[in-house]
Amino acid sequence: MNILRSRLFWIIAIVIALITIFFAVAPKPIDMNLEKIGNGQNSVVFVYDPNLTMSNLQATEINKARELIGEQAIFLIAKIGDPTAQDFIKRYDARSLDLLFFNEQGNLIYRHIALLKYEELIQKLSGKSP
Repeated sequence: MNILRSRLFWIIAIVIALITIFFAVAPKPIDMNLEKIGNGQNSVVFVYDPNLTMSNLQATEINKARELIGEQAIFLIAKIGDPTAQDFIKRYDARSLDLLFFNEQGNLIYRHIALLKYEELIQKLSGKSP
């Protein structure tokens, strides 16, 4: 009985450790607060469609770019089907997989369709051509 308890203890401990590690290394979710556009920083809004695999690939590239440049730019998501994103999507005639780049004042300066690699994202946000 003690052996069974000991094994159960170690199994639970390992599971807890794995869950802790997963959350420690998991990327921070991409912000969905579109009111942050035009707050003095360049920003990019990705029109995320949960039904498209390409959306997950683009989100991965966005997270890589965010890791490299941190708070130098704002990375946002407008999720298809989310009521808080509908006005934005309509206003900018945005479609699934669109990436919309805004300057510090909140003016749309560039539009691209996914997939855009993290290096290109950073270049576009800095105002440089790839």
